Amino acid sequence: MRFLVISLFILLSAGCAIIEQPADIQQPADILPMPVKPALKSQTYQLEYDSTYASPRVKSVQLPAHKVSKNQTVKIVTDKASVTDTLLSQISDTLSQKQLTVTNEANSDFILTIQQLGLTFIDDSKYVLKQPKKTFNLYSQIANLYPSQQCATISAQVSMRLTHTRSGDVVWFSKSSIDSTSFNRRPLIYSFNETQKITNELEVAAFVHQQNTMDARLARLNKPVSIPEYKTQSTLSNLTKISGACNRTEVSALTPMMQFYLSSILIDKIKVV
Repeated sequence: MRFLVISLFILLSAGCAIIEQPADIQQPADILPMPVKPALKSQTYQLEYDSTYASPRVKSVQLPAHKVSKNQTVKIVTDKASVTDTLLSQISDTLSQKQLTVTNEANSDFILTIQQLGLTFIDDSKYVLKQPKKTFNLYSQIANLYPSQQCATISAQVSMRLTHTRSGDVVWFSKSSIDSTSFNRRPLIYSFNETQKITNELEVAAFVHQQNTMDARLARLNKPVSIPEYKTQSTLSNLTKISGACNRTEVSALTPMMQFYLSSILIDKIKVV
């Protein structure tokens, strides 16, 4: 029995001696980190468009038959035109500034008749892009895309007549007109945004993911790997108007001021002694 145990021990020892020692296990390359994304630019630019302007057209004729003197009374008649209460009040104030007295009495010295208050949409006005004092890289591109703007335009006409009440003689008559572009005389201001975005983010992520598999890490051991660089692309937003009157609603909002402006010009032409 003792001999059997000793023999078995010798056989086991011999078997262990002839087994080869395993080689060292190969370590894979380090995991690739995701590259840092570039700082993306976002910037807002402004564009200014301007037009050509005309002075109001004014015709005023005062006849010498009856002089208009300070403190004489004037009755305003609006039967021939639709006059708002606001405009009527403004005309009354303008007459008062000429040192004439506005009255509702029939026996006034003079009658001021509002002959016409006309508003008509006419051909659009063209606003041309102005070159900024400090140009920017995108200016040439924008100038080609949006060289001008077309805006709705209204022509306003006002005509009046001053009549001597007793004689019925016409003492003064006048008319004036102006278009909304020339009246407003404000440029159009537009803004747009330039933003950058990464166009190959998924491709970069897929490359890094593939290179971090075990097979790829073993294959690239001690071998340099170049991660694709991020690519960026600039995009431009549409123009957004931030100042100026252009569409029909915006231009129509100017008409009360246009009518008052023309009315005040005409009344200022009355010679009061």
